Amino acid sequence: MLTNKLFLTTGLRFLLFILFTIYTLFYVSDYNTKAVMIVLSALYITTSLIAYFYPWKLKRINDYFDYAFVFPLAFLSGEPMTVFSLLVPALYTFPKKLTPLLISVASACVLLWLSLGFKGLSFLPLVLALSLSPSSINLLKSLQKERKYLIKLKSAYRSVQSDLMSFEKEKREKERLLEILKLLDRKTPEEYLTGIKEMYNLKAIKVLVLNENSTEEVLTDYSRMALSVPVKLEYGKASVVFYLNHPAELMDEYLKKELIQCARLLNLYIAGFEDSLSKEQTKIAV
Repeated sequence: MLTNKLFLTTGLRFLLFILFTIYTLFYVSDYNTKAVMIVLSALYITTSLIAYFYPWKLKRINDYFDYAFVFPLAFLSGEPMTVFSLLVPALYTFPKKLTPLLISVASACVLLWLSLGFKGLSFLPLVLALSLSPSSINLLKSLQKERKYLIKLKSAYRSVQSDLMSFEKEKREKERLLEILKLLDRKTPEEYLTGIKEMYNLKAIKVLVLNENSTEEVLTDYSRMALSVPVKLEYGKASVVFYLNHPAELMDEYLKKELIQCARLLNLYIAGFEDSLSKEQTKIAV
């Protein structure tokens, strides 16, 4: 990164050297002035090359020696527009160092005063705008970095939030499963179903005996607010019907999943029913 900065700085200094050399050769008529400007330009590019190849030799004055050459060159040229060349050195250092920027603005104001008198100060807003323009590039880079950082932070937050929701869901399911397993300590199926009724605050629970040809799908009846869960027993089949308090509870997938688990565990209490039935019949009601 340091090499790129040195290359850019030397490139800008070389452009200034070309600018003043061409202007001197084609637009300066006085031979003495032309000779002085040629010498100053040669010294300027020589010093710039030393700063590029041997930067440690000019480390202390690397950001300031431009003014020793650019200011007299701009003044001797007699062209007011060359005043803006004094702002170029500020591009190397702004916004890390403010001193070169202040020197650039002050030098430009002095040169405008010497060239155009009091009218030259009318260019002061333009000089200030151009001198501060490099900050916009750094500001944009800073905003881009902040935007990328915020996007990454937002993505990380979403990922953490998703993991947290998944963890909370698993935690809730494990806690519920432990509560259901504790109900298995009840000695009779009636006591087990009563515990489920109290846990989920249900209206009622019925166990129906089914024939072999009955459906094996879980059925939801919104008119009766009932959830029917078929259970395969060791001998035959049964249906556990849960009566809920509100239709919205029938739309709660987590609740339905837990009730289905509770119903399936009923086969630990009941092996089957002796009756051979052709239609549904209530065997247990709590």
